Amino acid sequence: MTRLLPKKMLLAGLIWAMLCLSSPLLATHPYHVSFAEVEWNPKTGNFEVALCVWPADLEKAISKMQGRSIDLDAEPNLESAYQAYVSRRFRIVGDSGKTSPIRWVGAQVGLKQAWLYFEVTGDTTPGRWTIENRVFFELNDDQLNQVQVKVGPDRKLVSSTTQSKPIQFETDEWSRKR
Repeated sequence: MTRLLPKKMLLAGLIWAMLCLSSPLLATHPYHVSFAEVEWNPKTGNFEVALCVWPADLEKAISKMQGRSIDLDAEPNLESAYQAYVSRRFRIVGDSGKTSPIRWVGAQVGLKQAWLYFEVTGDTTPGRWTIENRVFFELNDDQLNQVQVKVGPDRKLVSSTTQSKPIQFETDEWSRKR
């Protein structure tokens, strides 16, 4: 189990991620990273997810999935394609081993970043969960996917690569600390 990061390290990681996603210098140098914020809502039992990705990688992934060239700027109504892609690449699995379904909320796609918003059905009782974030692993061997998991006031920042195992965490472990 990864221990909780101090607030200063978490803040530094978030600032680093924001700089990487917005730096014009990086636009000419391929750097493959995604950042997801996953927050467990104990009232609904759902995980609320905001996933930030590079639009160019999203365009390549959707094109590959659909077997045709896609232009994010020219294609209307790509929400269903985004949802289909995310459903295949981002999973949260509970104790039962059953993959929880995704409820699509929406997307904001800009020039330098794309935010994909969705919820994953969970459970109103704390438990053991596994997050599998395999976004763009089919495109980039050096893909780095960072996930910040928030349960109540507690946060955990973890990373995964094409060689990593899925991320495991227990919400009940955090609940016992209080």
